[in-house]
Amino acid sequence: MSPSPFAGRDRAALRKHLSSYWKMEAGNVLLVPLIVWAMVWSAEDAPDAAMWLGAVACSFLLVVGTAAWLLVLAGLDGKPAQATRLVAFCARAEIVSLLLLAAATLAAASAVITGGWPPRTLAAAGLTLLGWPEYVNYYHWQLQNFDSQIDAKRLAAGRGLRRAHMGRAVRAWRARRRRRRRRN
Repeated sequence: MSPSPFAGRDRAALRKHLSSYWKMEAGNVLLVPLIVWAMVWSAEDAPDAAMWLGAVACSFLLVVGTAAWLLVLAGLDGKPAQATRLVAFCARAEIVSLLLLAAATLAAASAVITGGWPPRTLAAAGLTLLGWPEYVNYYHWQLQNFDSQIDAKRLAAGRGLRRAHMGRAVRAWRARRRRRRRRN
């Protein structure tokens, strides 16, 4: 079993530091697509399928991000049942990578078909480009290293990126499910 990501840290201070993160992610679920749509409409263009799919993928990743931060807080608060439900959601939500791939494919196809990058196609590509680092940050490698002195020092010391906390939790959850299925 891996050590707790909270080992050696003051839980109350950590909770205070992290409690606004899920709210920020949740607020951006609608805010990011609305800003992008407003930019496209102000350029006198209209959203197309690629842009809609990019917005859905990006918003869904922000929902996953909200769940990921709530998962961290559930761990800090000693709520294992809530943490298990959140991990289960995040494990099933990893399909968002397919939405990102589809949005990127549609944006590229739109650029080829139109022979350029109209605002709606740029918006679809931008939403997709925002989504991929979020996906990597939550499921694979922790890219967010700017808000914690511990993480920033680790990165500055050349020890590389950490594996994503949520990704580790998802992999552990899947391994437990496989073991249970084999026993049954």
